[in-house]
Amino acid sequence: MGRFDLQTLFVPLIAVAIGPIYALITGDAYVLHVFERALIFAVAAASLNLILGFGGMVSFGHAVFIGLGAYATGILSNADITSLWVHVPFVLAVCAVVALVIGLIVLRTTGVHFIMITLALAQIFYYTAVSSSKFGGDDGLVINERSTFFGFYDPWSSWHFYGFIASFALVLIWITTAIINSDFGLRLLATRENSQRAGALGFHVFGTRLLAFVLSGMICGLAGLMLANQSEFATPGYASWQRSGELLAIVILGGVGLRMGAVYGAFAFVLLEHALASFTNHWPFIFGPVLILVVLFLHRGVGGWVERVFHLNRSKTPDFEEAH
Repeated sequence: MGRFDLQTLFVPLIAVAIGPIYALITGDAYVLHVFERALIFAVAAASLNLILGFGGMVSFGHAVFIGLGAYATGILSNADITSLWVHVPFVLAVCAVVALVIGLIVLRTTGVHFIMITLALAQIFYYTAVSSSKFGGDDGLVINERSTFFGFYDPWSSWHFYGFIASFALVLIWITTAIINSDFGLRLLATRENSQRAGALGFHVFGTRLLAFVLSGMICGLAGLMLANQSEFATPGYASWQRSGELLAIVILGGVGLRMGAVYGAFAFVLLEHALASFTNHWPFIFGPVLILVVLFLHRGVGGWVERVFHLNRSKTPDFEEAH
């Protein structure tokens, strides 16, 4: 099916379907909660993969947009504004403005300077949220109402809410993939491969990278909206550097630069976390070596291994010269 291949279409659908099937077979509805979390992190990681895997921008503060999306949603919900038609534009606007400001600063740097400035700016939001008693401070903001959608679903029903999260996540994953597969995605890839040559070809390198950064922040903000609804809570921890590190780990685990890498990585991360946490509270000590082994032996991550085992088409965007 061209550049929008069958894997791109069906891998997210399969990921969405496994949770309800398992819940029906076992009678354990809690698994829906686990799969909701995996889908939310898949969206957030896909937004990071857009700028990291295809733009070469290593952000160590990307979780700030999860925090922004969560707090924006919580503030509106607690003001009795629960319509998704208000929540989505508000979250998009807030994240777009913040991403634009951050992007205008960080995109003038590269390498370790880019990493450290994204971290520093994200920590500003984190400490602002911690010190804001109006929004719960370090204890976080309890959200009393979930987002509604014209009464089409019951936000307090486990099955209805899973359908809401799954549908929202699918749309966002496909939108992210469409951006990657577009001409804009190829221009972004060209700036990653050789920014000087891309500029010589007439591409606006800074503008392309800035737009990608803003789009990435907006998509990640919507992951924050979903997380706020799922947890009924907004906390500064959503924007912490540890959360940003988790997003980086998910992208690496799934395969940097693979279109479906974020989906593979998020489900591998969340399910492995869930399994290990049932044995020990110190599961990161086990997960760390697993991530190291993936980096050492699975250079394209879990996604690359799945593609190789099942002989799937490459989901990695070709090099700029291959695409032309």
